[in-house]
Amino acid sequence: MSLAATPARSGALRIDGVAAAATIATLICAAPAVAVIVLSLTRDAGATFGGALIRDGLLGTFTLVVAGGAGAIMFGATAAWLVTLCRFPGRAVFEWLLVVPLAAPSYILAYAYAGMTWAGASPLPVQGFWGAVFIYAVGLYPYVYLAARASFASQSACALEAARMLGASPARVFWRVALPLARPGIAAGAALACMEIAADYGAAQHFGLSTLSTAVFRAWYAHGAPALALQISAVLLVAAIVFLFVERSARGRAAYAGGSSRWRPLPRYQLNTAAGLLAAGFCTALIFFGAVAPLMWLARLAVIHANVQDIIGPFANSMVLSATGALITLALAAAIAVAARRATTSVGKAPLFAAGMGYAAPGAVIALGALSLFGLAREAGWVGGLGAALSLAALFWTYAARFASAGVGPIDAGLARLSKGLDASARTLGAGSWRRFVEIDLPIAAPSLAAAALILFVEILKELPATLILRPFNFDTLAVKAYSYASDERLLEAAAPSLLIFVAGLAPIIILARSIERGRAGVSS
Repeated sequence: MSLAATPARSGALRIDGVAAAATIATLICAAPAVAVIVLSLTRDAGATFGGALIRDGLLGTFTLVVAGGAGAIMFGATAAWLVTLCRFPGRAVFEWLLVVPLAAPSYILAYAYAGMTWAGASPLPVQGFWGAVFIYAVGLYPYVYLAARASFASQSACALEAARMLGASPARVFWRVALPLARPGIAAGAALACMEIAADYGAAQHFGLSTLSTAVFRAWYAHGAPALALQISAVLLVAAIVFLFVERSARGRAAYAGGSSRWRPLPRYQLNTAAGLLAAGFCTALIFFGAVAPLMWLARLAVIHANVQDIIGPFANSMVLSATGALITLALAAAIAVAARRATTSVGKAPLFAAGMGYAAPGAVIALGALSLFGLAREAGWVGGLGAALSLAALFWTYAARFASAGVGPIDAGLARLSKGLDASARTLGAGSWRRFVEIDLPIAAPSLAAAALILFVEILKELPATLILRPFNFDTLAVKAYSYASDERLLEAAAPSLLIFVAGLAPIIILARSIERGRAGVSS
C-alpha cells in the first residue's frame, strides 16, 4: 500500500514506536557500563594491594597505548597517503588488501608470533613489551588507515593542485597541505586503535604485561576480590570514555576541508621506479607482517597437529554465538541509528554516545557490569542461579552493549542518503513511525545493514574476555579454546582454533573492503 493511501489524522496522539525502541536499546547498551561505575562507588574493595594493581595497570596501559598507537598511526597514515594520492605498482590491490589485518585479533597475532619466536622462525624475538607494541602496530594500523584514507580522499583537489602549481614537492604537499587537512580523520582512527589497545586482554596477558585489563582478571580470579575488579573496571571505563570523547570530537571536525561543488578525482603523484618499488615494498611488508606471516605459520602448525574432533564443537558454538549476537545487536543498532537520524536536538542524539560507551570499554568491563546486574536481580529474587540459559542471555547482552556502536556507525552513514524532506513528506501523508522505518529507512540503509552485520559478526567472533567470563560451563568457543591452549604454552594445539578465527574473519573483511572500494566515486587505478 502506498504512503498516500493513509491520510494524516489531525489531533491523533501517536507514540513514536521507533523512538521508544531506541530508548530501550540505549538502556540495554548503556546499563552494564553505568552499573560498573555506580557499583564501584558503592562497594568497598577492602584490599590493600588494590592501589598497586591500579598503578601498575595504568602505567602499563599508558605505555602500550602511546608506543603501540604511535606505530599504528605511522603505518596507517603513511599507507593511506600512498594508496590515495600516489601511483605505484599494485596500488589498486593494496588499497583493499591493507585492511586484511583487521581479521586477526591481537591475541591471535601474539600466539602466532610467540610460536615463531620459540621455534626460531622469526628473525627478531617478538616477546615482552616491545613484542606487544609490534603486534598492536601491525595489527591495528587498519583503523588509522581507513580513517586517514577517507580524509585524504575527501580533500579538495583544488588545494592539492594549487600547491603543486606553486612548485611544492610531493613530500612538502603531504606535510604542509594533505596531512593538516587529514589530521581530524587520523585522530579519529588513532583513538579507535588506542581504545583497542587499552581494551586488549589476550595479547597483554600472553606477553606477561600488567595492564588495566589484565588487572581486572587478576583481582577477580587470583585475589578473589570482585569489588576491586569493579573499581579497576571503572577506572578503565572512564579512560575509555575519555578516548571516546576524543574520537567524537575529531570526527566532528573532520569536515572542515573545503572543495569545489563539483567532484573531481584527486591528482595522484606518479612515483618514479625506485620510489614506486619502495612504496609497494612498504605496503607489502604491512600486509605480510600483519596477516600473511602469522596466517602461514598457523596453517603450518595446524597441518602438523590437526585434531578436527577437538574444534568442531567450539567452531559450531562460535558460529551460533556470532550470528545470533550479530542479529540481536543489529536490531538494537538500527533502532538507535534511525531514532538519532530523525532527532532534531542534541539530546535526541545522545543514544549514539550511550551506545559508544560499550564499544570504548573492554569486553571484560562490560561483562562484569552485566554480571553485577544479574547478581542484583538474583538478590532481589527475580532470577535464580546463572544457569546455561541465563549465561547465554548475559553473553548476548554483553555483545550488544559492547558492539552496538560498531553497528550504528555504518547504518548511520547509510541513512545519510535519506532526505529530511522524504521523511517529513511520509509523516505528513500519515505514515507512522514503524511504517517509515520498514518502508523507507531499512530499504535505503540495506547495503549499510549488510556491512554492519559483517562487522558485528567478525567483532563477536574475535571477542575473548567477555566470552571467557560469561560462557556457560563446558561451552567453549574458538577464542576460548585458543586462549586455553596458549595459556598452557600449548601453542601447537592453539594453532587450529586460532587459524579458524583468522580465516572466518578474513572473508567478511575482504568482502567489506571490496564493497567500500567499488562504492566510492571515481575509482581508478
